[in-house]
Amino acid sequence: MHLLRWPLLLGGLFLLIVFQTSTSGSFAIFGVGPHLPLVLLCCWAIVRPPIETLVMIPLAGVGLGLLAYQGMAESVAALAPIGLAALTWNSSPASPRFTPIPLEWAMTIVLIGVATLLHFTAHAIAVEISTTGVNWIAALRTVMLGGLLGNMLVGAVVYWLVRIPTSGAASLAASSRSASF
Repeated sequence: MHLLRWPLLLGGLFLLIVFQTSTSGSFAIFGVGPHLPLVLLCCWAIVRPPIETLVMIPLAGVGLGLLAYQGMAESVAALAPIGLAALTWNSSPASPRFTPIPLEWAMTIVLIGVATLLHFTAHAIAVEISTTGVNWIAALRTVMLGGLLGNMLVGAVVYWLVRIPTSGAASLAASSRSASF
């Protein structure tokens, strides 16, 4: 199963990006479609090892840049803070193995909120530079606030969809390693 981990992981990410770009406007929450790759990457950054997240971030940015008519550099830069959070969270003394699950869940929702704000800011600045400008008041009130609330709400559920399947496999692998001395 170890050999299939990366192809399955990257294939699933590709399918999620295709789903996001093709249906983002169809499932609006608070007037804005949730950004599923951002939410998934935030959940993955907290629950899984940082190497997986650090591989997925640039690939997700490139995929979104190609399929969603965004700039690739802009998409990768908008997702980059998630990688920093993954490295910081997983290298801290309160690593995920010793963190209570409610605290880990709360940290994931906070990370989703911060990542959404940074993602919105990166895209708004890119639009400001490349076009005649952004109506910042309207964008903050509609796009940013709706996206923030929608992503955090979806993230509260997606966290468990990432945590439950991956924690079972991780605990089985850890128990088999400790039992074999």
